[in-house]
Amino acid sequence: MQESVIYQDILQKGERIGEQRGEVKFCLRLLNQRFGEIDSLIVEKVKGLPVEQLENLGAALFNISEVADLVTWLNQQDHQN
Repeated sequence: MQESVIYQDILQKGERIGEQRGEVKFCLRLLNQRFGEIDSLIVEKVKGLPVEQLENLGAALFNISEVADLVTWLNQQDHQN
């Protein structure tokens, strides 16, 4: 069963979902530590980011000093998609 194409597809999808959830959790933890409680609209935007953009957000947080900068960064990601 482990060698079936369907099994491998399901496994890979589960791994991608798990990776994305972990990245979201990590980014939200960083944001909460940096800015305190985050607005629910921002949380939803972060939850909607793909893994690559979540990783980019983690790196960008070194340069983001205000919530307004975070909103600008998130809006730029919307325009890149």
